[in-house]
Amino acid sequence: MSDHVTVIPVFDEAATIADVVARALAHGSVMVVDDGSADGSASAAAAAGAHVLRTAGRRGKGAALALGFVEALGLGAQRVVTLDGDGQHDPDDIPRLLAASAAVPRAVIIGSRLADGGASMNPARLQALRVAGFFIDWLTGQDVGDTQSGFRVYPRAVLEAVVPRRGGFALETEMLVRAAAAGFAIREVLLSPGRVASRPSRFRPLRDGTAVTAYLMARGLGRWARDVASVAAALVRPFTPDRFRKRHREMHQFATPYRYNHAAYATAMGAFVLDRTARTWEGWWRDPRARIMRVAALATVALPALAVAATAQSLLGRREGAGPDLVSPLIRSAFSRERLAAALPERAQPVADHGTDYDVLVIGGGPAGSTTATFLARGGLRVAVAEREVFPRFHVGESLLPAMMPVLDRLGVRERVERHGFLIKYGAAFHDEESDLGYRFYFREGKPWPPYSYEVPRAEFDRILLEHAAGQPGVTLLQPALVEQIQFDTTGATVDVREGGDTRSLRARFVVDASGRDGFLASRRVGRREPIPGLGKVALFAHFEAAPRWEGRDEGLIRLFIFPDGWFWWIPFAGDLTSIGCVLHSKTVRGRESSLEALFHDMIGRCAKVREGLRHARRVTPVQSAANFSYRTTEVAGDRFLCVGDAVAFVDPIFSSGVYVAMQTGEMAASEILVAFADGRFEARRFRRYTKRVRRGVSPFVRFIRRWYEPAFVEIFLRPSERLAMLDSVTGVLAGGAFLRMRLRMWGSLTVFFVIVRVNRWRRRWRGRPVESRLEW
Repeated sequence: MSDHVTVIPVFDEAATIADVVARALAHGSVMVVDDGSADGSASAAAAAGAHVLRTAGRRGKGAALALGFVEALGLGAQRVVTLDGDGQHDPDDIPRLLAASAAVPRAVIIGSRLADGGASMNPARLQALRVAGFFIDWLTGQDVGDTQSGFRVYPRAVLEAVVPRRGGFALETEMLVRAAAAGFAIREVLLSPGRVASRPSRFRPLRDGTAVTAYLMARGLGRWARDVASVAAALVRPFTPDRFRKRHREMHQFATPYRYNHAAYATAMGAFVLDRTARTWEGWWRDPRARIMRVAALATVALPALAVAATAQSLLGRREGAGPDLVSPLIRSAFSRERLAAALPERAQPVADHGTDYDVLVIGGGPAGSTTATFLARGGLRVAVAEREVFPRFHVGESLLPAMMPVLDRLGVRERVERHGFLIKYGAAFHDEESDLGYRFYFREGKPWPPYSYEVPRAEFDRILLEHAAGQPGVTLLQPALVEQIQFDTTGATVDVREGGDTRSLRARFVVDASGRDGFLASRRVGRREPIPGLGKVALFAHFEAAPRWEGRDEGLIRLFIFPDGWFWWIPFAGDLTSIGCVLHSKTVRGRESSLEALFHDMIGRCAKVREGLRHARRVTPVQSAANFSYRTTEVAGDRFLCVGDAVAFVDPIFSSGVYVAMQTGEMAASEILVAFADGRFEARRFRRYTKRVRRGVSPFVRFIRRWYEPAFVEIFLRPSERLAMLDSVTGVLAGGAFLRMRLRMWGSLTVFFVIVRVNRWRRRWRGRPVESRLEW
């Protein structure tokens, strides 16, 4: 097949579809998606030579396009052309759009109907287009003329990065807004406006217009929330301690010559304050972001007036030449796309830098690195992954969370993971030896993730992810390859890589540190990594055979056993293999008088549940260790680099969050990097949002882990209540649902939960029971 597929959604287009298909076939493969036509459109399209798909009844244009996208991607298409089946688009213009797509590979190409300025378009449609287009330009940050044209070219990278969620005519608006947010450009090709649809438009202002408006309003509210937050941060920033101290010193230096005249001294200080205030406000007023906000604020405030004017004009039944035009002047003044375009910053073109070997170098091929590489390659970048070890290789972190399953979906690797035969995990079981309390938590239905995940030997799971990444067009795998040195400059980084005994230098425009707990960049930059106080732990672990299993759906539960010296994990795999690990305080390990192997078996003997469970089991791997378990990297992002996964932070593995956080941060980082390449900006401040989201996302796990070592917490945790949705919320945390976005209901339930924990701490203290944290295990 050709490198592109033309997708044509149709509903009752029998009069025109055969001609459209025949002419489109001259330029490549054609797929027609019939949306429940009753006039034989599907048969006419098939007879003309198109591959025909059918939706399940009348689903709308958006559903038809979404089905066509999925089918075209499955056929291996690198670009998808969309056009309408009513004859308004000229298939002979397809080569022009494809040529534009080839010139700007990371752009959605639109065939614009505004070559004549909209003179051939229905006036009411043109007015609606201008209003909707204003807000789309604001949301995308790009000057796009015909935002509602259905004649487009979508690169494969766009369709893989932006899976449509909306139906109807709102889908085409959604694709533009989300593609721009993901770092893709939007370009237009002006087409001759001579063709007119052979039947009235199926765009229904009430239903379809409302859907588009609702989508834009929702996105607009989100944009306003971010803008208001940025303004608040800018207003607060001058009063931060560092800024305040600096300004205070400057003020006193300015007023020092007048220090012997109290009145003059006070006047000088007042003049300094007024001058700095004026400068600050003038700078903010002239800032391009403030200009955009003012233009957008005017349009937002004018929306009710526009609705009133349009309603009044409709009720008056205005005809051409009769009565005043109430709408057009308002649109020209309040929704001026020209004024908005003048305020928008110039966007650098994402052209390839031929002085570099790769756009991005990813250090590390674990889950974080392979996830980042996959999404970057789908965005059209050239990516190299440098992995020092040969896969498969042993690694801990073998219990996955349900919230990770949607990430596997977006990667396109979930089906392969499910076919592999990993043991299904439906929940987690906990037991505290001191209180003899235990509870089995089961993941719940009705969440944005499935009620299960998997227990995976990481040697197999990581290999699947890395092979999937290496199979993406644009990804080069260097393995085994050791990154020895890296030097950043204003245009990228020079990286020395040892591969096969030889060292060579590579150039990349950007670097992603996915090196895990080794922290390649942090270990080479002084003061870039710090321990999380109180969580200095060491893990000892090995694999066993013939360990007993629970039956039924409980077979795959991860089990955690708390005992006086620490806690154990018990992770069963498919077959007869079980991972057993013990987490101890580092003081216990440092003070040992025997080998790590002897210490590990001594700890097994001290935990009754584990000792009994392993009575007839045999260890089949050496005892291994991992020290300094919990830390955070102080500089997550810098000029031309980002850290992902364990290179950002690692916390005590009680809640099995490691792999999920690694893959989720990899996806987030890829999204930010793609936008940076689209803008041509790679400075550290460009990635502040990424840093904040990662730190905020990890904090719920840290809070739970700290409380985990308190007897008062364990007592409440292992006696969960369904009241106020507390059990549901705790289970949501165990599923990974607290990372990045915590829903209000979950936040409220967990707040009540921790209040109860605090009350229980007071209650235990009053009764003389231990309340001291066991962080110092």
